[in-house]
Amino acid sequence: MKLKAYAVFLVVFMVLSSQLVAFDGLRKGFILGGGAGPGYLFNEGTDRFCLATNFKIGYAPSSNFEIYYLNTVSWFGLGSSTFIDGLTGLGLTKYLKSEGRGFFVFGGVGLAVMQELAGNEHDTGLGIIGGVGYDIAKHWSIQGDIIYTNYADEGWHSVGVRVTVNFLAF
Repeated sequence: MKLKAYAVFLVVFMVLSSQLVAFDGLRKGFILGGGAGPGYLFNEGTDRFCLATNFKIGYAPSSNFEIYYLNTVSWFGLGSSTFIDGLTGLGLTKYLKSEGRGFFVFGGVGLAVMQELAGNEHDTGLGIIGGVGYDIAKHWSIQGDIIYTNYADEGWHSVGVRVTVNFLAF
């Protein structure tokens, strides 16, 4: 139930904050964004649907390129517990067009984190993400990505395939 509440909060926040954007409308400069959508997580025999979320904050030195802090996770339930599996680190986006609708590619690398939300179980490792997206309207995009996390201490890894709708303030 908490997972659904988080998803509803995120969508409401993104829609309401889109009305408050006080930036100059150019993709160059400070950026702040996030998104949510469905995904499927493959990890050591517990394959399952998940909620995918992402957050980024950073800087775009040009209208075609962004560099940012990235936090992207997959939320899933296992038994009566909720877990997140994702990464926090450095992300890069390259837009094929400097303005308007168009495709972009992105990637990132960082610290992978597996965490039980209500407990103390957690593990860390290395994570990478890559994908493609399309700007559907100013500030709004749809993206698909693949995220890989590797937890060397426990000797296991996971792969997530996700699609998210994103809002980006610039």
